[in-house]
Amino acid sequence: MLTIRKRHASGTTAKEADHQPRVAVGEEGGVLGCAFSGNWTTRTVTLVDAEMRKIEKRSGFQTLALDLSHIEKMDTAGAWLIDRLVSAFEKKGVEIRLQGQSEIASILLGAVGDAVRREPDSGGTKPPNIIIRALEAVGRRVYEMRDDFLAAMNILGATIRGSQMKLGRGHAVNPAAIFNQIDRMGVGAIPVVVLMSAIVGAIVAQQGAYQLSYFGADIFVVDLVGVLILRELGVLMTAIMIAGRSGSAI
Repeated sequence: MLTIRKRHASGTTAKEADHQPRVAVGEEGGVLGCAFSGNWTTRTVTLVDAEMRKIEKRSGFQTLALDLSHIEKMDTAGAWLIDRLVSAFEKKGVEIRLQGQSEIASILLGAVGDAVRREPDSGGTKPPNIIIRALEAVGRRVYEMRDDFLAAMNILGATIRGSQMKLGRGHAVNPAAIFNQIDRMGVGAIPVVVLMSAIVGAIVAQQGAYQLSYFGADIFVVDLVGVLILRELGVLMTAIMIAGRSGSAI
């Protein structure tokens, strides 16, 4: 048996049509009444958008009464559509009366209304002229220099004051702790310093020999590595590695 399901004009079934948003409009004694029903959600509000715009253009009454007691579902899209209607008549000086709204509907209408009426941040403000910006940058830099100077003086003062407090108090200095730090910062750093120096030396030798071979001077790569490591990179790498390990070891 073939069953034919009657469809609404919008293409939805009759069951779905029962939950579509509707607006019943009536006017009496200077009061325009609008009774809302159905589901006022994102998927359905487009069906009544045109009708709501027609209502917004009406005039000749002093009060707009909105009955929300028959609304089954509402989300922010439906709340925005109703708030748009309210805003349109508020601008005309029409008194608005809401009745029958649920707690959720009240919360949604309030949140949407606040978001719509909130003034956007003025992003088109004219920036100060270049002289003021330059003076501001100089002022900020001076304050930063002052903070750095105070921090340096604090370290210097603590160093001097600490030395003064320890004068004549040999028991306040713990030799075991000092030698422990020397061992962790110095002796413990020898393996990694040697490893890094060897790796850097090997890379310098490989690249130096490759470049010097163009001039037939690749035999001098030994002198290059010796001078570079002993005079420059060796000391530099040792200082960097010990400084890094000291910070993590303390």
